[in-house]
Amino acid sequence: MGIHNAHYRVGALAVVAMAFLPSETQGTGLNHVLQPGSYEVEVIAEDPATRAQQTVRKVERCLEAPAIVKHEVFAILSDMPASDCPKYEVCAGETRTGFIAQCASADISSAVGMFALEPTAFRGRIEVKDASGKLKNVEIQYGRRTGACGATTTP
Repeated sequence: MGIHNAHYRVGALAVVAMAFLPSETQGTGLNHVLQPGSYEVEVIAEDPATRAQQTVRKVERCLEAPAIVKHEVFAILSDMPASDCPKYEVCAGETRTGFIAQCASADISSAVGMFALEPTAFRGRIEVKDASGKLKNVEIQYGRRTGACGATTTP
């Protein structure tokens, strides 16, 4: 009786887990809390060896509703080899999202980015590893909503 219940519980757990792991990025049915609009994004590079951080750039990005729904919002914004590699979006819930990037070039590397979402802000960390699994680059992003897209005034 005990062993059969254990197999049933493991099977039921696997079915429940699969229900929460969408095979496609579209059609997950989740509404992210992040609001569409113009976001100022601070891009910070972190040295993996010393953990020293330095802001490398600030960018203004328009995050539109369809891109948020399709999980096509986040990317590597600093200059690193993995920034041009194919991305696969990962939806982890209404307040979390991310991506996995896998490079197939001569310099094989991969990146994992995870982002915490709030209605008018987000923060994320992207780690890039080489083929041996050694951490090569870290990018941190902080974004805050500054208004509607296209609402900025020119001096």
